[in-house]
Amino acid sequence: MAFESDPIASKLNEFVSTHEAYMWLSWFDELKPAEQALLAIWELEQEVYNGGFPQYFQNSSGDRVPVISDILRTVGADKAAAVVESAIALVGPNIPWQDHVKRYRAVEELSGKSKDKLHDLGRELYDELDNLNALLFRYLSRHREQLDAPADFWTEATTQ
Repeated sequence: MAFESDPIASKLNEFVSTHEAYMWLSWFDELKPAEQALLAIWELEQEVYNGGFPQYFQNSSGDRVPVISDILRTVGADKAAAVVESAIALVGPNIPWQDHVKRYRAVEELSGKSKDKLHDLGRELYDELDNLNALLFRYLSRHREQLDAPADFWTEATTQ
């Protein structure tokens, strides 16, 4: 199923949009684990879908690089975590991710071959998005007390 038509992705996107939950990213460290999982994964998906890993690493989303693999593994998305870890290793795992200038420069200074590999990894992650959304929704369902969502949010959309 195409990511754009995935009913679970639509449900998650609608929740984030209608609650302006993306604004919560400003105080990410203070959020409950389920809220962090929702927003970190939503942000990863949006950035990589729209501009690949370079966009994810170079935008403010790069601030959450140090925690994204753990969050992905927490929801059971081991394959997606491995792809993200490969992308991080390619850019340089020792980058001070909280330093926007240094992380931006690290991506810009990659060789053409490395940028191509980063693009390929973005495609690998893209291929995992439907599964990733299903895993995230199931995780959120198990921790629903941590997310202030209306009752109809928890009605699982048809999954494949």
